[in-house]
Amino acid sequence: MRVLPRMFTICFAGFLAAAVCLAAEFSADFVEIRGSRTSSGKFFMKDGKIRREVTEGKPGILISRPDKNVVWMLNPANKTYVELPGIGDEAAALSEAQSAAKKLGDRKLVGEESINGYACDKYAFVFNDKALGTQYQWVSKKFKIPIKLESEGARFQMSREYKNIKEESVPDSLFDLPAGFTKVALPALK
Repeated sequence: MRVLPRMFTICFAGFLAAAVCLAAEFSADFVEIRGSRTSSGKFFMKDGKIRREVTEGKPGILISRPDKNVVWMLNPANKTYVELPGIGDEAAALSEAQSAAKKLGDRKLVGEESINGYACDKYAFVFNDKALGTQYQWVSKKFKIPIKLESEGARFQMSREYKNIKEESVPDSLFDLPAGFTKVALPALK
């Protein structure tokens, strides 16, 4: 069984739910703030496939391919990538992430709001570990993914928001491994 970090589990569950629930197609800009670090870039979604390009901050690309049962993490600086097999199996990964999330806290619907022109259900995820605080998730009713997240706690602060959302045709080629990249082993986690 894969072990996902706490906050990653909660955020990842939202993306997985999107791939399982809806065949949305759009692009967006994103800004993410984790403590004192800010990153930004582009987000693409098509038929459950996801591409996230970080251009400001620590550059990198993440491609999720549920149809191939894989996630690729690309490092454009040295043209390498890491392959995470099995993570692209959204149904199994979503079940695992939701199960892990239930152990971490409780998620409740707390209202509705419009974010960047999209009607959203607003959820509060209250962590059992009070030092982690609460994460608010604005889940688009149309796309079924969180288009805004805010977490505040004594040990962790994070926000992410998708802006300039464009419902447009997204090229299939964005979800393929680029030519010239070399596969490397996943570094050992300590």
